[in-house]
Amino acid sequence: MAFLNLGVKSDLAAATRWTETMAKQLAFATSQALNSVAFDARSSINSSTRQYFQNPTNFTQKAFFVERSTKRTLEAIVFAEAGAGRDRARYLRYGIQGGTRPQKGFEAKFLAEVVGTRSIPSGAQLVSTSLVKLNASGNVALATIKRIQKGLSTKGNGTFFVGTPKGGDRPPGIYRRSKGQLFPYFIATDRQAKYRERFPIGDIAGKVVDRRFSGYLTSSLEKALASAR
Repeated sequence: MAFLNLGVKSDLAAATRWTETMAKQLAFATSQALNSVAFDARSSINSSTRQYFQNPTNFTQKAFFVERSTKRTLEAIVFAEAGAGRDRARYLRYGIQGGTRPQKGFEAKFLAEVVGTRSIPSGAQLVSTSLVKLNASGNVALATIKRIQKGLSTKGNGTFFVGTPKGGDRPPGIYRRSKGQLFPYFIATDRQAKYRERFPIGDIAGKVVDRRFSGYLTSSLEKALASAR
């Protein structure tokens, strides 16, 4: 920490100048410390996804970013990327806060033409069967989604059907046609998936701030005062 040594005969003017310099540099030093600890917190949160999620993809492991502090705002924000096409915040929200998730994009796309009918209720979700190969993270592979999408546009062996098969009292869903039979790939249900709170990003970031902010502030203030001389 930066100190000013004053004796009994210290110059009051020198003390005043030091105080003014400290005041001018404090906001800048604080902002630098906030940015340093925010980037540390971001790294800790991103790496912790491997602990709280099963085989997380790079999409999940690199979800968090930092909005830098300035000496005017004195606020650094660690956030999950959001926006069309890369809405990691929406995906992670249910792991952080828990709750009931809405339809996924591919569910809404596949069910768009039949959702709301007697066979498939509005807001339905799709539960994969053992016929669907999941990736290492336990999610439906993009290649599978594309194959189903392509197979819905035609009829014949190897293509797909969305709806409720006639006869046999089979549930609504997505079925694959093969040699005159229908094999269920997904079953449609109105029971929405619920997630428990499991990713404590507040605790993870809080520990980083508690351990490191004070040291960063001291270092930043010393550098700022040294450069101001």
